[in-house]
Amino acid sequence: MNDAKVVENSEYRSIDGIHYRVLGNGKKTVVLLRGLGRWSEHWLGFENFLAAKGIRVVAIDNRGFGRSSGVKMNRHQRIDEFAEDVAYIISKESPSGAHIIGVSLGGMIALSLAAMKPQLVSSLMLVNSSVAAAKLSRISGRALLAIGSILVGSRHGYERLAKILLGPETTSDKTAKMAGAWATIDANAKPAFGNFWAQMMAARRFFGVFEMAAITCPVTVIKSEKDLFVDPANSEFIHKHVKGSVILNHATAGHELVFDDPEWMVTAILNQVNA
Repeated sequence: MNDAKVVENSEYRSIDGIHYRVLGNGKKTVVLLRGLGRWSEHWLGFENFLAAKGIRVVAIDNRGFGRSSGVKMNRHQRIDEFAEDVAYIISKESPSGAHIIGVSLGGMIALSLAAMKPQLVSSLMLVNSSVAAAKLSRISGRALLAIGSILVGSRHGYERLAKILLGPETTSDKTAKMAGAWATIDANAKPAFGNFWAQMMAARRFFGVFEMAAITCPVTVIKSEKDLFVDPANSEFIHKHVKGSVILNHATAGHELVFDDPEWMVTAILNQVNA
């Protein structure tokens, strides 16, 4: 994202310990929700890229992570509890509704949010997400090994994870750039293992049948064909079970589509927001 602009009118805010960043002053609001063990800094400038297109962006740190790490988590944490946090922020920042972009675990939170608080959700975009009801591989064995190596402090863990998260056509320089950036972010605010485990267990328990059936807003499902982190068949399953949803396929990107091809993602988001 070499042409991404740093949006000047941006600030960090918090509600009950849940921190988030607000960028831009567009009339339409997009809420960005990150995946497993990640928080708003891991967008790596994508939020600026999107805000520069005239969109008001709200990038949230889920409880237990990033600036929200002070909010306690427990081993019985549920996806709907993350969704309640997001709902409260939207009710304060965009009470008439917002467009929700959820990547991976963020997509599960988005589904739960839309089912519980439909009045707060103008549309959903579910990017390389999954639900337990699909009975498909949700995190590959290779990915779990890479994550485990990071958690035990391996200096090569981020390189291994980046190669799994990005598509096979991604250059080695770009892969190294993402790995280095994520390593730096985690070094400054590494999540507690207990919080990571609680979040992962919440994702594993998210069945999703009720949520998918309850959705009434416009939904776009994004599937990266070369995703080595989550089986792309999960996106097909969600598309099949969310009535009226459309699916967009990216032929070459990996799980981390917002870094692999940010221009493609921005176009997809703008098309949905402006529909």
